[in-house]
Amino acid sequence: MAEGSPSPELDVHLLECPICLERLRQPKSLPCRHCFCQECLGTYITKELSGKMASATSFPCPVCRRMTQTVNQTEAKDKWAEQFPTNAVIQDLIKLKEHSSEPLYCKPCQTRGNLTNLAKFWCKIMNLNLCETCKVHYHDVLHNECDILDITGYDSRKTKQEKIVPKCDQHDEKLIWYCEDHKRLGCNICMIKDHRRCDEVTTVMEYLQKLKAGSQLEEMELALKKGVQAMTSLVKDFDEQIQTMVQNQEIALQSIKDLRQRVKEQLNKLQKDVTDKLITLFKEEKGNMEASSRQCERLMNSMVNTMKSSVTAAEENDTLEAIVLYQRGQAEVESCKVLVKKMNKSFTSVRINHHIVPRLVTLGDEAMGKIVIERQRRCFPGDLEYLSVPLSERRVKEIGKFNVKTPSDNNDCAIRGVVYLPNEQIVLSDNRNNKLKLFTDKGQYLDELTIQGHPWDLCLVNNSTVAVAVYTPDGVRVVKVEDSKLSLSSEINMPNVKHCIGITHTDGRFVVGTGSGELYSVTQDGATELLHRYKNVCYYLKQDSVTGDTLISIYNNTTGDVTVSRLSADKRHTDVMKVGVVSGASGIDMDREGNIYVCGSESHNVVQMSGDGTHVRELLTSSDEMKYPWAIAVRDDTFVATSCDPWKSKYADNNCIRIFQLF
Repeated sequence: MAEGSPSPELDVHLLECPICLERLRQPKSLPCRHCFCQECLGTYITKELSGKMASATSFPCPVCRRMTQTVNQTEAKDKWAEQFPTNAVIQDLIKLKEHSSEPLYCKPCQTRGNLTNLAKFWCKIMNLNLCETCKVHYHDVLHNECDILDITGYDSRKTKQEKIVPKCDQHDEKLIWYCEDHKRLGCNICMIKDHRRCDEVTTVMEYLQKLKAGSQLEEMELALKKGVQAMTSLVKDFDEQIQTMVQNQEIALQSIKDLRQRVKEQLNKLQKDVTDKLITLFKEEKGNMEASSRQCERLMNSMVNTMKSSVTAAEENDTLEAIVLYQRGQAEVESCKVLVKKMNKSFTSVRINHHIVPRLVTLGDEAMGKIVIERQRRCFPGDLEYLSVPLSERRVKEIGKFNVKTPSDNNDCAIRGVVYLPNEQIVLSDNRNNKLKLFTDKGQYLDELTIQGHPWDLCLVNNSTVAVAVYTPDGVRVVKVEDSKLSLSSEINMPNVKHCIGITHTDGRFVVGTGSGELYSVTQDGATELLHRYKNVCYYLKQDSVTGDTLISIYNNTTGDVTVSRLSADKRHTDVMKVGVVSGASGIDMDREGNIYVCGSESHNVVQMSGDGTHVRELLTSSDEMKYPWAIAVRDDTFVATSCDPWKSKYADNNCIRIFQLF
């Protein structure tokens, strides 16, 4: 057949849309070469991606399922089909097919009166049939760059009327025999070569008559009819199921939208609640500070007036007025001391923070986080020191002592760490029973938490969180203290560090001391950095909130060796105290004035000293029945001390803690 001449097979394989099974309209080609009507392809893409993520950028070919990328992803999905190239060859064949439904006569010849001169060429640009003469003398003179299709010998009417006789695909001979043994059609050569010994070999005509006589064709027709009915039922059922799924999808999509709206409304409410709480707490704290400031300001103005009037009265020798002003001045100074002492007990910096609940999985009451007020003890300004009671004049008295052994303990206690919380609760680390314990400072047992490893020193992370250093396995355990309950918040493992004992917290990281004298900085994910190496055990650590330095108690008992050291942020270390009054330093803490408290486990005393170590005095000694003090925690004018005899597991005070007050 000449180039460009369509055949019946072309109608099926090239000119028919695989989706609608009709003649292609605006044929669009995908990269895999399959061709579809533009409208059919657009509808298919929209349905295929319906309900999927809006970010989808590809779809499977309806025929071969190969994933196809769209040309312009920013366009709406119902416009994607327009972006693919139009198949020009298919369009030409369709035009030719439509054109060839009429007799293919030369059009110029017809205009000249010759109505039956057959055309041999077709110009697709001019949509014109041409004979060879008109092509050369008429068309090629004016349109020599057009695409011309040779349609010689093509006659759609003849093609449709002629019957194509099937031939053997091996020998190109007519199929005139049928072998019933092998159920195969064959030509003469097939029968001679392959079916000479078969019992049932007949001509195709004889076999057809046999099928008709035995009603086999009717039975086959009936079976096909039933099969068509079955397939029709299945297609109908699938259509109904798809329709149901589409409806379900629409309902589900609407449900998702409704849920999103409800979630949005709930989040708006939660945001309003937490915002209102933040504003309320801020106003309350601001009001308290402003009230304290006004109280100080009123007393200040009164004292300024008294001072000026007193000077004037003295200069003018107004005896009576001078005496009255003197008495008023004395009263105001006493009032000032009382006010300073009162404020000193609660002199803190206030931070209002927004805490977000980690790993949020439900939209509960804390989905938008919670507002937490953190108070940090701080020192009075230096010019108020003269109003405070001198360090050497403050006395100590014991105000409480209680047993901390619980019924679930398998051994006597060894209280190695203690934290005195702002809410008057005390957290203890029991090294022998591998527990943290929670008590009130009146001795009421609240809760306990078993810890993996042997717990030692404790530190305060914030008002409701503590951390404990543990060894075997070595690391840090972070514990929440909320609603009088202890709960493990996180574990920081340190496999490359041996014998973690001391701990403190600063700027979102931990500082950990070891049994061999190393001091490490530890991040939340367990990364470590060596800060310094001392010559002996770093039992206990404390962060100086004013200077940012780390205080370290070092277990030395040789006179002249350092026992309390101060390590600055730039890794410079300063000796604060050497072995003398204190031997075998263990627990260490600071008060809000910057005074340091140290337990001497071998010297059997608790000492108090200034931040630079120049002024030292013993608060408790063995005469106060203070034996083997290990841990200490200070809160305002009160402190907790624990005892632990390292050589006697049955030492009576191992199971007790004592509370003291400075006055």
